[in-house]
Amino acid sequence: MADSPVGTPIVVGEDHPIIVTTPGERSTDNIEFVVGLTGVGLVLTGLGVFYNFDSRSASNAVNAVMPTGQPWTTGDQIDYDDAHRYAHDAAIFYSLGGAVLIGALVTWIATAPDDHTVVIRPHAAPTIAPTPGGAVLGGSWRF
Repeated sequence: MADSPVGTPIVVGEDHPIIVTTPGERSTDNIEFVVGLTGVGLVLTGLGVFYNFDSRSASNAVNAVMPTGQPWTTGDQIDYDDAHRYAHDAAIFYSLGGAVLIGALVTWIATAPDDHTVVIRPHAAPTIAPTPGGAVLGGSWRF
C-alpha cells in the first residue's frame, strides 16, 4: 500500500481506481507520409543550393575585382543573364523547399496521436490468503 501526499494510505477500490495512461503510437502510413514530405522538401532545398552555386559561378565570371579595361561583350551579357536566372531559380527552390519542410513539421505536430487512458477498478473485494512463508492476493478486476 502506498502513501498519498497527505500521509494516508491509498486503497485501490471502486472509489480509488488504478489509472494507466500510455502514449499514442503513430501509424506506419503517417510516418511514411511525413518522411516522404520531408524528403521532397530536402530535395527542393538541395536544388536551390545547386542553382545558388551556378548563380555564383556565373556571377564570378563577369564580376571583376579590379577594372580590366575590357569592353562588355555578348558573352559577358550571357553570363550576367545566366547568373540572374540561376539566382531567381535558387530563390524559387529555396522557397518551395522551405514551404514543404514547414508543411512536414506542421503535419507531424497536427497528426500527433492522442494518449490512451485505461481505468482499472476492482470488481470485488480482494482476497488475501496466508500461505507458508507469505500470502496470496487475489481478486477480480474490471477494465
